[in-house]
Amino acid sequence: MRAVASILSIIIFLAFVTVGAQKLIFNTMASQAAEHLGFKKSSFRRVGSVEVLGALGVMIGLAAKHGSWLALLNEVAAGGLLVSMLAGTLLHLRKGDGLKGAAPSLALGLVCLVELILRLA
Repeated sequence: MRAVASILSIIIFLAFVTVGAQKLIFNTMASQAAEHLGFKKSSFRRVGSVEVLGALGVMIGLAAKHGSWLALLNEVAAGGLLVSMLAGTLLHLRKGDGLKGAAPSLALGLVCLVELILRLA
């Protein structure tokens, strides 16, 4: 179980660093998404920074010795990312994007949930 949780932590790290970095650099795709969702540029960049910091927290917690207070950082960061993905899913659904538009945030949220369950089991 721990090995699967560790693999999921790495997947979470890679996914959220990538997604968060896109929001931070505010490329064309991020600009269109921000406009569609009703975010200002600075707000969208803050969301990206939260995602990158959450990804770093997951990785730091993964690298920490099991049972240390730093290992708790993994669970806290994964929980925070889960909440942000639930909010993102709801936002996409409220904007009329349907499940197709909400699927990326829903999928990432489920990965965070499974990682948390396996880590805490």
